Amino acid sequence: MEENNKFALYFHAYAGALGLVLLIVTIIKYYEAVEFSSSYLLPFFGFILTVSYINYLESRAGISKKIIWIKSISSIIMLLLISKVLFY
Repeated sequence: MEENNKFALYFHAYAGALGLVLLIVTIIKYYEAVEFSSSYLLPFFGFILTVSYINYLESRAGISKKIIWIKSISSIIMLLLISKVLFY
């Protein structure tokens, strides 16, 4: 039962990371379609706060730092790959 619970916890952590990557790609695509305004940093600041809060919650849920770092690095790689496909 414990192994199934850890799998569900890790699955949701990675699904949340993918959701954040898709959110940042959507923000970038929006600003590509619309002219940049003076408030273009606000969504990125909100994104950074959301990521830090999710990392805090994951550490409180008992996910090891190793898994959090692997998830973070894989999120950055996914963001780079998706950005490469969409923007170049």
